Amino acid sequence: MKVLQALGVAVATLAPLATSLITFTGGSGISYSIGVPPGSTISQSATGGLYFSITAPTSYQWVGFGIGSQMANAQIFVMYANAAGNNVTLSGRNGGRGHVAPSTDSTLQAGLTLLAGSGIVGGNMVAYVHCTTCKLASAATSTSSPFIAAWMAGSSLSSNSVSQSINQHGDSDYKQVTGDLTKAAMSTDSNPFVASTTSGSGSSSTGTASSPSSTTTSGSGKGSHGGDSSESESGSNGSSGSSGSSGASESKHVSAATIHKYDEAHGIIMGITACILFPSGAILVRLVGMPWVHAAIQLLSFVGMIAGLGLGVKLAQYRELLFNNTHTILGVVVVALLLLQPFLGIAHHHLYKKHSSRTAVSHVHIWYGRSLMLLAVINGGLGIKLAANTISGRTAWIVVSAVMGTLYIGAILFKRKSKSGVSRFGSREKIVRNGQADSTEAM
Repeated sequence: MKVLQALGVAVATLAPLATSLITFTGGSGISYSIGVPPGSTISQSATGGLYFSITAPTSYQWVGFGIGSQMANAQIFVMYANAAGNNVTLSGRNGGRGHVAPSTDSTLQAGLTLLAGSGIVGGNMVAYVHCTTCKLASAATSTSSPFIAAWMAGSSLSSNSVSQSINQHGDSDYKQVTGDLTKAAMSTDSNPFVASTTSGSGSSSTGTASSPSSTTTSGSGKGSHGGDSSESESGSNGSSGSSGSSGASESKHVSAATIHKYDEAHGIIMGITACILFPSGAILVRLVGMPWVHAAIQLLSFVGMIAGLGLGVKLAQYRELLFNNTHTILGVVVVALLLLQPFLGIAHHHLYKKHSSRTAVSHVHIWYGRSLMLLAVINGGLGIKLAANTISGRTAWIVVSAVMGTLYIGAILFKRKSKSGVSRFGSREKIVRNGQADSTEAM
């Protein structure tokens, strides 16, 4: 009879393990699990209930979990030890543009509750979380919903503040997974990470741990390890304690170092092209009077712009920023419009040689080119802002743009003064040398 009673208690204790949860692992000793309660309204467009757990050794400075395929625009949850060292703090943050420190999200934070069983347990930081302000990055029934994870080893942050600054994780301390949400459908809307030992039904508890302050979301560490609760944990790591994954698979991801290289290459190529080469081609043709010099420089600029666009599109895809901001949209538009400029230039040159004067096509080519150069410089500034460049980087862009703009305007004024001087001495204003029009044909 005692054996049967013990068996009944054991079955009741292990019952939550039968609850559908998807699990995966991170760094050494780190595990995660996710569950969607019945009746949850959570989706890509609506917030709703979601349960997740984060478990990691106290040797980690912080451990994060995120909803999304990339850090950019993801909902991120960062766990670290509290000031007393007997509990955990959970901070809800927004991934923003990605690859910069995520910012505290007060709206997301308001829906986070650390459940019973959370705290510092057996040398592990444990966060059993119920979220009511979460959104998914896929449909609620997706079999490949994206999630991310990151971690940073080091001394404890020992902070109760949800806005605590954190160090950037290493390139290898990061993981992307896709989870089958059909395997995360829970049977009850209750804490799936602990089991009641006072009921033979095996139902789980929804006990909510107290928060030590109004600025933190912290578990009390109660449970079988805390001695103050009738609930016991389902293993030291809860239902996410598996050494592998269940219902989730790792996705290939591009390292932060690779993305940084794309960022640098795109910025350098586009910066030189838009801010230096294009204006230089327009300046030199007015000063040296050789249209083919102008054509060669602008052709080189055009090649650079195409290469920069390719790098930019790939970078935007990596950061999930393609066509959801002004910089990427305007950048593609400017490059597309540039496709017409070489043909306008060729037509302008031949008509100028034929008539020894500017035609309507000439003025279209000149002002069309000026407009595109201005748009390219403006869009470069938008790109610098989007990349959260340093103050020195922004200053350099402004200074170089101002200098090149001044030189271009100076070249225009110099040419007009030169033409005016020739005209006063009775010479022809339109001159053709060796069968080629002089620099008055150029922009």
